[in-house]
Amino acid sequence: MVMYRDYVSDFPRRCSELLRELHFTTRVMGLDVTHLLSITTVGLMVPHERLRVGSKTTHPSGDLLRFKEAVAEYNGLLEEYFLSSGLCLDEPRTWRKGRVKDVKRQAPDFSQAFASAKPMRSDVKVRTVVGGIMRNALAHGNIVTRVTQGREINDIMFLAERRFPDFRFVAVEPEDLHKFMTNYFEFLSGLDLGGGQVIGGAPEAA
Repeated sequence: MVMYRDYVSDFPRRCSELLRELHFTTRVMGLDVTHLLSITTVGLMVPHERLRVGSKTTHPSGDLLRFKEAVAEYNGLLEEYFLSSGLCLDEPRTWRKGRVKDVKRQAPDFSQAFASAKPMRSDVKVRTVVGGIMRNALAHGNIVTRVTQGREINDIMFLAERRFPDFRFVAVEPEDLHKFMTNYFEFLSGLDLGGGQVIGGAPEAA
C-alpha cells in the first residue's frame, strides 16, 4: 500500500482507476450501480470539501492554502454552466432537475418526482449540481433509484433538502453518471498543485 500524495488529485485518480478497471467485473456481478455510487460518494465529496471556497468553516486539511492554484481552478469549474462544462459533454445526456414539495408524500419510490423531472436547463451551474445538490444528497444519504421490470436500476436521483419537507433534486441514468465521474476525475488529476507542475502518472494502487 502506497500513501496518498494528496486527496485532491492523487486520491481521485485512484478512484478513477477503480471505476474503470472494475466496471465490467461489477456489472457481471450485478453490482455496477453500487460500485458507481460508492466511488461517486467518496470521489466527489473528499476533493470537493477540501477545495471549495465559501463554506462557513475552513477544512482542517489546510488544502485551501496549500493548493491555491488548484483551488482557483476548481472553483472556476464550479462557476461554469453544467451542460457546457467539461464534466458533461458526452452524449446522450439524461441529466434532469426537479423539485419535491412534500417529500413525505413521495417516499419511498418517488415515482411522481421521476416523472415530473425536466431536462437540465443550460443556465444551471456546476456549483448547483455538484455542491448544492449531489454533495448534500450524498452527505445525508438522500439517494433514490428507479428500476426496470427486470429489476435493473436505470435511474438515480440525488435529493437535497431546501426546508423540510421541500427538496430539490437531480436525476440521471447510471451510464451518464459514470461518464460524469470519469470526466470529474480527469479534471482533478490535471489540477496544478503548485509551482506550475501537474501531478501525472499514478503510483501503485492502494
